[in-house]
Amino acid sequence: MSIEQQLRSAELAFLNAPFEADGWLRAIREMAQVTGSAVGQLCGGGNEGLTFNYFSEDRHDPHGHLTNPLVYGPENWRINTSHRARTIQFERDYAAYRSHHRTDFYDDAVSDLDLPFGCQSALMLDQNGLFGLALLRSQRDGPCSPEVIERFTRMARQAHRAVRVQIALGEEAARLLISDISHRTECTLLLDRHLNLLATTALAEALFDDPHGLRLSSMRLSLSEPRENAQFLAACTRLLSGDGVTGPVLHEMTAGRSANCPGGRWRLVAARLPELPQGFGFEAALAVTLRPYP
Repeated sequence: MSIEQQLRSAELAFLNAPFEADGWLRAIREMAQVTGSAVGQLCGGGNEGLTFNYFSEDRHDPHGHLTNPLVYGPENWRINTSHRARTIQFERDYAAYRSHHRTDFYDDAVSDLDLPFGCQSALMLDQNGLFGLALLRSQRDGPCSPEVIERFTRMARQAHRAVRVQIALGEEAARLLISDISHRTECTLLLDRHLNLLATTALAEALFDDPHGLRLSSMRLSLSEPRENAQFLAACTRLLSGDGVTGPVLHEMTAGRSANCPGGRWRLVAARLPELPQGFGFEAALAVTLRPYP
């Protein structure tokens, strides 16, 4: 497999991550491999500390550095160089932070772990916390070259898109394509690229009986309100026009407007699913979720 094919596979792994069991773990493993890095990392949390912290492989850690909250404090020159989402930080930024802050504790930790180099990006960053992606590189791997940073930038771009899909579809998104969809507790439907219905949850089925809900014509899905349906069809065309990697991946709109509910009854989220390499055009291309407004 060529490098470009490996990069493409890793990008697809990120875009598929919200819909596959252990999808995020697979994605950071492919990222680490294609960048020649010891470890890929995905982490997130708020002001109280990290709530999740995934590594592409188990690192020999006899001192328990990776689970020590102090490692993720003010001495951490990785976390503390992230000030703006969707930017890339690497060794140059780490050195600048070390020149103005005491970092002895964290320096000792990364020395013990043999992970002194790398790069990172905050996929999302606000007052509530961060969602970050990183490469951790060993002495043998060496500092990030321009080529490594370029490859990581490609991965971070797709990871950001996947995080948006994960959040928009909700907590159950990770089980969407690997569990029995009928057991889901959300109004979710899977459509092929012709907008034919492939699968639906029990809750979503009830929307076909709603006068302002969903309609089926020869298994093709539509919304009951004509203007909303035109907006929905245009959005689906836009989502399906790309390959699921380089084009748009998410559309949100209001649905279910009526005389009694002019503001709409549901928030509709349509997410583009990446194409399967061996797909024949009949696989799921869109995941559509409807949530009632409060």
